[in-house]
Amino acid sequence: MEHVWLYDEWQGLQLGDVYDKLWELSFKRNLKPMGEMTVSEMCCLAKRPWSPVGIYLFLEPGGPDVNYVGKTHGRSFQERMLSHLDHRTPIPGSPHLAQFVQSLVKREHITAAEAVCRVMSMKMIWMPIPDAGPSSAFHKTLIAAIERRLLWHGCLDPKFNSQRVKHNDYFTLKGSRYQLSPEQTLGDMSNIVVPEVTVAAIGA
Repeated sequence: MEHVWLYDEWQGLQLGDVYDKLWELSFKRNLKPMGEMTVSEMCCLAKRPWSPVGIYLFLEPGGPDVNYVGKTHGRSFQERMLSHLDHRTPIPGSPHLAQFVQSLVKREHITAAEAVCRVMSMKMIWMPIPDAGPSSAFHKTLIAAIERRLLWHGCLDPKFNSQRVKHNDYFTLKGSRYQLSPEQTLGDMSNIVVPEVTVAAIGA
């Protein structure tokens, strides 16, 4: 559980403070490289009543870089982690889950097998997001919104994610535009919009 950062511990953080809190956490905990984790450690959330989906971070072993931020809302964390360890060349036009490996291949000019080894040497943080909204669509949108907040250059600005999604002070999800600011809280649900469902509808 050392690699799990529970929702109640981070949801109230302002975006401008997340990076410092993350590194404070990473130095306090005994985070293992992904390749050294046991099956039991990878499946820790399956043994507890917590959400097994949300946001995951890959950290440079020696710090202080955040290398990659990703989300999962269908597959569990452990399933999604293993899907990153794929050295095969993507088939054009087909979904490919090992996007981080391919980003390393392109930017670091290394082979896919070398990129897989590099990913396995990194440390991870999982950020489970509970399904507390009015629908599964709301939960999925909330996960996507939190990912985009973390990707922002004013928050974690991860090294190997696309520059296109990091440099703007806003993002768009399903036609709705969301502003970003250092004072915004990471887990804020107040303006999350999905078709025919808003936060105002919760409890109505």
